[in-house]
Amino acid sequence: MADIFGYGEKDQHFITYSLVIIMSIFCLIFINLFDVISILDDRVISLESQFITDEILTIFRTSCTILAFYTIFVLMIFDKVGGNMHPLFHNERIIKNHKTMGLERMVPFSSWNLIIFGLYFISVSALGWFDLFNLDSSKFLHFSSGILLSMSLGMSMLTATVVTYVIIPNEVNSDRDYNHLFKTHEMVMHNWTVILISIDVVLSQPDLDWQLAIFGLVIGIIYTTFAYLFALFGGGYYVYSFIDPRIKYGPIIMMILALAISLFYVLIWLISLLIHYNLLIGITIYILWNYSVVLFKKPMRETQSSS
Repeated sequence: MADIFGYGEKDQHFITYSLVIIMSIFCLIFINLFDVISILDDRVISLESQFITDEILTIFRTSCTILAFYTIFVLMIFDKVGGNMHPLFHNERIIKNHKTMGLERMVPFSSWNLIIFGLYFISVSALGWFDLFNLDSSKFLHFSSGILLSMSLGMSMLTATVVTYVIIPNEVNSDRDYNHLFKTHEMVMHNWTVILISIDVVLSQPDLDWQLAIFGLVIGIIYTTFAYLFALFGGGYYVYSFIDPRIKYGPIIMMILALAISLFYVLIWLISLLIHYNLLIGITIYILWNYSVVLFKKPMRETQSSS
């Protein structure tokens, strides 16, 4: 594992970001070739539910909005205590403890996940209230909601999976304190985002299309580019050591990370098709998938007995 995430004889950042440029061009070609704009114009979002009233659905979505932005501003940006992380510093090429405060706490991918989640719910909540009061809604809100939903579905599932099966086990096996991973704001970013947006999908059953998976790739490209620029001109570090584009397998890792968001979206799209075909089986599988990727109980570190 250390070899995979280690540096080779030559830095790979040029190849990595040449690949990013190629993938960006691919996104533009894909959006044009598969007429993704028309799919968004046809309105992906549903403002109705077969399970609850339109009023309750809108209140639920508004509550999700409040939770997201309360967590972002009160529990994170304006929190006086701050957070701790162990990032990889760009110049020194070493991992060390770093305290974060204010807007710097919005740098991790999990924070971006929460931001996209909040933006989706604030836009779809606004659409819901406009509809309830018979007001004309903005075409931009319908358009952006479809993009944000596809991004949030992939990002939230990827975040929960990586945190539960990679980050937490690695922290438990290390000698570092991992209590911060189970603070309230962390629970919202890692667990509640995926749970709540999954509930929204089940309740509203939006008109998802596989082509919208391209926006998972788009947000992946945007974040990895941001991470590199932040390491160069901002904080001087990578929140996750494996997103340093200079490492030996940087190009491959960068491509996998960007595609992973789209892949998770496609899996959710398949489940949405199953829900339309067989409601009980589709919802059951979706619930079990959610259950398998969230983690609320802090695992205990095994103590080594002396022989």
